[in-house]
Amino acid sequence: MAKSFSDKPILDFRKRKFFRMTRAVVDDESIDLKPVDIAVYSVLCMYADNDDYTSYPSVETIAKKARCSMRTVHRSLDTLKEVGYIDIINRKDKRGFKTSNQYVLLDVRE
Repeated sequence: MAKSFSDKPILDFRKRKFFRMTRAVVDDESIDLKPVDIAVYSVLCMYADNDDYTSYPSVETIAKKARCSMRTVHRSLDTLKEVGYIDIINRKDKRGFKTSNQYVLLDVRE
């Protein structure tokens, strides 16, 4: 007998937080990404500004959300930059000391 889903509420995206992610990053099998690279990219998307596609999460935050080590995050960020999915801009304070990175989500061709 078929299971009825009528007793379950319908998912309403107006009431839930969600983020957009470029589907090509998952679909493009010509680029050899590891699952953790896709997880790191999804965290960047989750924190990205929808107008200018910039993201500022710390490496620690990315590691926590992607469920990996900070060292793995650094490797994944390098990979994502190398394949052209992101750009990384090192930000500095007025004295020239590094403060944080700005991650820019680049246009990914379908």
